[in-house]
Amino acid sequence: MATIVLNWELGAALGHVGRYLTIALQLRAQGHRPVLVLRDISRAEAVLGPHAIEFLQAPVWLTPVQGLPPDLNFTETLYRFGFLKADGLLSIARAWRSLWTLLRPDLMLFDHAPTALLAARGFDVARVIVGNSFAVPPRVRPLPRYRWWANGAGDHHRLAETEERTTRNCNAVLKELGAPLIAQVADLFEAEATYLCARPRLDVYGERADANYIGPVNSLSMGSGPVWPAGDAPPVFAYLKSDYKHLDAVLGAIGKSRARYLIYAAGLPEQLRKRHESARVAFSATPLQMSEVVKQCAAIICHAGGMSDIALDHGKPLLLLPTQMEQTMTSHRVEALGAGVLLAPDGNPALLPKLLRRLLDDESLAARAVEYAAQLSSIDQSLAVGRLVEGCEALLSGGANADAKARAQ
Repeated sequence: MATIVLNWELGAALGHVGRYLTIALQLRAQGHRPVLVLRDISRAEAVLGPHAIEFLQAPVWLTPVQGLPPDLNFTETLYRFGFLKADGLLSIARAWRSLWTLLRPDLMLFDHAPTALLAARGFDVARVIVGNSFAVPPRVRPLPRYRWWANGAGDHHRLAETEERTTRNCNAVLKELGAPLIAQVADLFEAEATYLCARPRLDVYGERADANYIGPVNSLSMGSGPVWPAGDAPPVFAYLKSDYKHLDAVLGAIGKSRARYLIYAAGLPEQLRKRHESARVAFSATPLQMSEVVKQCAAIICHAGGMSDIALDHGKPLLLLPTQMEQTMTSHRVEALGAGVLLAPDGNPALLPKLLRRLLDDESLAARAVEYAAQLSSIDQSLAVGRLVEGCEALLSGGANADAKARAQ
C-alpha cells in the first residue's frame, strides 16, 4: 500500500475537493492510502467524511497583498500568494515540506498548488500535476497573458519584469531548501506526469499540441436528486454564489422569466430566498446530483469553471456570470464556441433579462452546445480517472514514462 498525498492550494468552492474525491476513491480501490491536503476544509467533512477519506489543512498564504494592479498573467497572480517576497514564500514552502515529512508519501498529486510544487522540487518524491487548464499554464516564457481577447501590445515590458522577479524569488527559496533552481516561472510546473482535466477547445490559454488532455473530472454523483417546480416550461438549473454582487438582479430576472428554475446558492440569506421563490422558482438547500440535473435541464446558469464543462459535455447552453479571471477566460471560450452568453465582472446587470431571454430563445446557442457535445469521443470520466490512476501506478512501480504512456492510450 502506497501513501499518496493529494495537494490543493489555490482556488475556492467544491470543484477541487470533488475532483480529488473521485481520484482518491479510485486510488483506494487499488489498495492505496490517499490523504488530501486541502486549502479549504470547511466543507470537507460533509464531502469526504461519508467516504472515510483522510484530509488535512494545507499551508496557505493568508496575508492580503495590497496595491497591485490587475493581474496580467499567472505569474502576477502568484504575487498575491506569497511570491512577491522570498522570506514569506520560504515559510510556506518549509511548512509544505514539514507536512510531507510527517506523512511520508510515496507519490504526490498537485491541483492548483504552485507553492507546493516549488517546495516539492528536490523533495525526492514523484510528482503528478492534475488540474484544469488555468491551473497548468503552458510552459513558455513569460507565462501567457490572461486577456487573450484584448490587445496587449503594451504589456511586454511588465511581463518580462515580473517573470524575472518571480524567478529570482523562487530561486532564493530553492537555495535555502537545497533544491534545483528554475530558469523560468514555467519550470514550477515540471513533474513526472501532467494530466489536464480539460477539453482542448475550452483550454483557457488556447489548444496546446503537446498537452495531455484527459477531460474533466468532477464529482457528478455528489448531492441530492433535483426536484423541479411543476409545469411545462423549460427547466433551467442555476448554480450561484451567495456573495455574487449582482445576485439580487439575477434572481429578479429569473423571477420574470418564462422558464422553471432550480437554484443552488450555498449560504443564501433566508430573506433573499423568500423574496424570490415562487411557483416557478425553487431553491435547493443542498448541492444537487449533477449527473441527473444535466439530463433533465434545458440550460444552465453559473459562474463558469467546472460547471461549464459539465453543461457542455451534455450539450446544454450557458449563461455565464464570471466573478474572477479564470471564470472570465472560460466564459470567453464558451462564447467563442457560440454555446453561451456572458455578463463580464464589470458588466451592466441591467442586461441580465436580455441575456436570459437569449439563453432560452436563441436556438443557435443550444445547437452549438449540442454540436460541441456530439464531437466528443467520450464523456465517461471514469476513463479519465483510469488513465490518471494507471499513470500513478506506473510511477509507483518505477516507471519513468508514465505521462507518455497515458498520452498514447
